[in-house]
Amino acid sequence: MSTSVPMNALAQSDLCRGLSETEIRTLHTLAEEARVADGQVLFREGDAGDALYLVIEGELAVLKHDDAGSERVLASVGPGGLLGEMTVIQQDSRRSASVRAAGPVTLLKIPAPRFQALLAQDGVAALKVVHNVARVLAARLTQVDAKVLALMAQADGPRRAELGAFQEVLRNWAF
Repeated sequence: MSTSVPMNALAQSDLCRGLSETEIRTLHTLAEEARVADGQVLFREGDAGDALYLVIEGELAVLKHDDAGSERVLASVGPGGLLGEMTVIQQDSRRSASVRAAGPVTLLKIPAPRFQALLAQDGVAALKVVHNVARVLAARLTQVDAKVLALMAQADGPRRAELGAFQEVLRNWAF
C-alpha cells in the first residue's frame, strides 16, 4: 500500500517511539491515507475494529450515548492522536465509542490484518508499536482515575456511593 501522508508524520508520533527508521518505513508501507469530511462518522460504537488510525490533520470527537440516549462527547482527538488502538491489542475487538469529524480530517490508517501480518513476520517492530499503544492506554487510564477522584470529591449522597463502588471495581480489576 502507499500513502501520500509523509513518513515524518508517522515518525514523530507516539506510535513510533523507539522504532528505527527502517521499522517506521515498514509501518508506513502498511498504511493508507484516509480523509473524513466535517460531520462524517469515521466509525460507530459496536462496529468491528478493523484499523488503527493516527490523526494527521484536523479534530475528531469521540462520542457515546448515555443511558437516556443523549450523545456525549468523551474526548477530542487532534493531530498525533490515536484512534482504534484496541484493534492492535485485541483481535476481533468492537469499537467502544463512535468517532465523528469536527472539520475536515486527514488520517493515517493501518488496517488490522496488515498489522497482524507484521506482528507474525517481524515481531520486534510490531511489539514496539504494541508497547507504545499500551503507553497511550495507560495514560488514558491515569486520566480516568484522576477524573473519578475529582468527581468523588464533588459528589454527595448516592452519587458518591456510586462513584465509590466504581472506584472499587477499578481497584479490583483482574484479567
